[in-house]
Amino acid sequence: MSVRALTRASKAIVRDTLAEVAWRVGVSAPSRTCRGELVIATFHRVLPAELRAQYAFPELVVTPEELAFFLRFFREHFTVTTLGDAHRRMRLGERPARPLLAVTFDDGQRDNFEYGKPVLDEHGVKASFYVTVDATEADAPLWHDRVGFAIEGLRRRDPSRAAALLANRPLPVALEEAKRMSTSEREAWVERVESEAGRARPSWDGMMSWDQLRTLHAEGHEIGSHTRTHPILPRCDDARLETEIVGSRARLREELGAAVDTFCYPNGDHDVRVRDVVRRAGYVLGVTTDWGRNPPSVGAYELRRFDIQSETSRGRDGRLSRARLALRFSGLQPGLTGRAG
Repeated sequence: MSVRALTRASKAIVRDTLAEVAWRVGVSAPSRTCRGELVIATFHRVLPAELRAQYAFPELVVTPEELAFFLRFFREHFTVTTLGDAHRRMRLGERPARPLLAVTFDDGQRDNFEYGKPVLDEHGVKASFYVTVDATEADAPLWHDRVGFAIEGLRRRDPSRAAALLANRPLPVALEEAKRMSTSEREAWVERVESEAGRARPSWDGMMSWDQLRTLHAEGHEIGSHTRTHPILPRCDDARLETEIVGSRARLREELGAAVDTFCYPNGDHDVRVRDVVRRAGYVLGVTTDWGRNPPSVGAYELRRFDIQSETSRGRDGRLSRARLALRFSGLQPGLTGRAG
């Protein structure tokens, strides 16, 4: 075994031992570590295992069975409700014995409805869904999925050409670099990747329809905005910010006939200028991808979340671990700061 592998294994042993001990003696119990604070859990896609294996970003996916595990844990240890309701109750000073937790889903993917909603229904959980409006209108994949589908399709045909197209960088690294481009530069890069690799989209992919979103709203779930096109907002000019933030809210209210009070920053990126537009647009809350719990002192437009991934919730035995999940919520695990994930 290499030194690096040995170090990694040693860290896993220490982490899992800490998680188990803390869980057994109650140190990491949510009723203790999260009392008086709002916890927000973030999911993206819900796909069966065989479809997750086909997806370029499996870390963004939980299976229905994994989602059920997480919801059981949430229901047992938290008061689970939508983000808007949870924040209102915290603001009013409620301190339930089981801390407040909101379940959120980003992007508005169709699999949330097809595979996620039945699990939510089974466990009696109402969630908040953040919708990318233009993708919903056109049933079009988001820009990172367009790249992922194109590269994965090319890899199956010609792996060396796919690697060359990414300049021999791992796909996640290429995407992170693309996020630092201007909006026009990134759009041009995505078009070039698709032009050279070929457009590809699996039959199981898609965005939720307006009818599906209306069904979710009618059943008590919350629908919020995730902009119109999922841009990196601080890189947008003032006019684009108005379109993305104000325009998306207006369109959602028009289609759903509902209040749209919560906003999700794409990629978690925000600054004072962006938050000011969100506030002026009439949103009450804004959620980031910053890791952590939310005491009452956290700003309403800078709410932190916990990105829930199946791999980081497993013990060394490969099984989903309640102790490991509790440790990640507790703030006791070293290194869990900054951006979620």
